[in-house]
Amino acid sequence: MVAPVSIDDALARRLVLHEARVQQAPGRELRDLGDAWLLHDPFDTEPFWNRMLAPAWPVQPAAFDRRLDEAITLFATLGRMPHIRPLPLGNRPADLGARLFASGFLALGTDRRMVLVDPRPSLDLARRGPVVPGTRIVRAPREAPGLDAFATAVSLVLAESFSVERRRVAALEVDAIGCGGRPECEIVLLEVHGEPVAAARRVTIDGGTYLSSIGTRPGWQGQGHASLVTATAVADALAAGSVFVHLAVEVDNQRATRLYERLGFVVVGEPVPDLLLA
Repeated sequence: MVAPVSIDDALARRLVLHEARVQQAPGRELRDLGDAWLLHDPFDTEPFWNRMLAPAWPVQPAAFDRRLDEAITLFATLGRMPHIRPLPLGNRPADLGARLFASGFLALGTDRRMVLVDPRPSLDLARRGPVVPGTRIVRAPREAPGLDAFATAVSLVLAESFSVERRRVAALEVDAIGCGGRPECEIVLLEVHGEPVAAARRVTIDGGTYLSSIGTRPGWQGQGHASLVTATAVADALAAGSVFVHLAVEVDNQRATRLYERLGFVVVGEPVPDLLLA
């Protein structure tokens, strides 16, 4: 069961750093810089895998500008675009986002952090399970050939749910296979009469769970499938010993935000932009 949650600066920092730890693939490092954290992938230039997190920098303008110049130089030495991700609560300086915008950074995307505060709605839904005939919940086998077929089905769901470019679909399949080989990672797949329809992914480490890749194929949306896979992933996370469960949702996706609120999640702080230097 999740512990009582205090929505404060410490929780905001904990969620952001936990997400980064979840995303540490082999070879990808999370480096403590003392006043910020750096997630860096030496093999993939994708900005999402190369970002500075939760900076706590000087408030005084001249000192702030010097520290920002140092951060930009660090990205240059790594051959990566400067990418900074603030906190939803407790930024230092408090106007960090505004200062970065004024320095030429642009928002690549913006999301809201959400954390589970009441597990009962999710647990109740997961306990009831599918109610539509022919619907079943499937979890990834841990080895081939079953894992390969499962990963293909998951990649189909995610590609259609998020309009993924064709050239990146193979990467989704590889990622699903990789998840199946990690004991802390699990993908929940919902099928209707054998057709893959919806999916959700959880990674449980360090006493917490991060949920991601929650999607339903367009032709099947609005029927409660995303709610069921999310609730199932939450129930599995709590059964695995998680004391907190969290996720991120695009700020404009009000439909998904309301879905997660119905399942017991609440928004933490303000929207968080991914800021790239133009």
